[in-house]
Amino acid sequence: MVRFALAGTFGLAVLAAASASVKPSAAAPTANDLSGTYACEGTNPNGSPYKAIVDIVKQKDTYLVRWTQPDRGEVVGIGIQREGLLAVSYFGGAPALVVYTVGSEGRMEGQWTMGGAEGAVFQETLTKLAIERQAPPPAQAPVPSRRPRPRNGISL
Repeated sequence: MVRFALAGTFGLAVLAAASASVKPSAAAPTANDLSGTYACEGTNPNGSPYKAIVDIVKQKDTYLVRWTQPDRGEVVGIGIQREGLLAVSYFGGAPALVVYTVGSEGRMEGQWTMGGAEGAVFQETLTKLAIERQAPPPAQAPVPSRRPRPRNGISL
């Protein structure tokens, strides 16, 4: 009888622990969708400014982000949005990361770094445009390619 009571108590404890770690099946509401086309302004490691157009497309719980610079081509990254931040990993000649603080009125303030930047962090601002460009096709994760380094040492 004591064994039965102990086994029952142990079983209830395991069941309680298991049910406490199970999340509800209904997804919690998410923040606003960040999809759209943005004007990008930032600072290169050498201090010079750069501009680009950034397209952001939501794919389930992630974002596909594409930077396009005149005469430089495109760089594609993948990101996630959590608690007012959008973090994006990309490869622009070196592994890189940008973290945006999602602001109001379609503006995001970013800080980025890349391999070879020796610990330096640089600034970038995205401002949502009223026009929409054709979204990048949903693709598999980009395969890093070896590209020549740009003249100013950075490629977004």
